Amino acid sequence: MGIHWTELVVVAFVALLIFGPKRLPEIGGAVGRTYREFRKSLGEVSELAANELALPARALPPATSGAEAAAADRTPHDAAASHG
Repeated sequence: MGIHWTELVVVAFVALLIFGPKRLPEIGGAVGRTYREFRKSLGEVSELAANELALPARALPPATSGAEAAAADRTPHDAAASHG
């Protein structure tokens, strides 16, 4: 999906009517600079994200199952109460 050439002509004509022939080149230059800066920033963010994703993952301790974690969390008092 993009802008068709006829839509671009209509936008250019409306801009010419609004801003006039003297200001149109400076506005076009400002739009071009803004677009260029946006693309540059987008490229930097993409590169930063790619670098972060390329880093090795930190080592994490092995995961335990839910039953093992529940048993490890029990205190001796809890164990005696459940048998009692």
